Amino acid sequence: MNRLNELKDFFYSFFNNSRSKKREMKRVFQWRRYLNWRDLTPEEKVSAKRFLFLPVFAYLIIGIFNQNLSLIALFLIGYVLYKKFEKGDIVKK
Repeated sequence: MNRLNELKDFFYSFFNNSRSKKREMKRVFQWRRYLNWRDLTPEEKVSAKRFLFLPVFAYLIIGIFNQNLSLIALFLIGYVLYKKFEKGDIVKK
């Protein structure tokens, strides 16, 4: 694949009498790049931390939700009933 790119660049420079301008691509996610932690820029370190710790936080939130599902449902039912009965007591002047 690399030789094809070199061949394309050669023909482009030959027919257009100019050099091709190579743009540097922004790295989105490269696992091997994150393994070399010392070579990362501060922005890449922050994005790697966010990406790698997201499953941990999701697991904790889902675990808390599953353990307290009945308590959460009880609070929601109580809140809905409170709001329903509260509407009947308010009188507008």
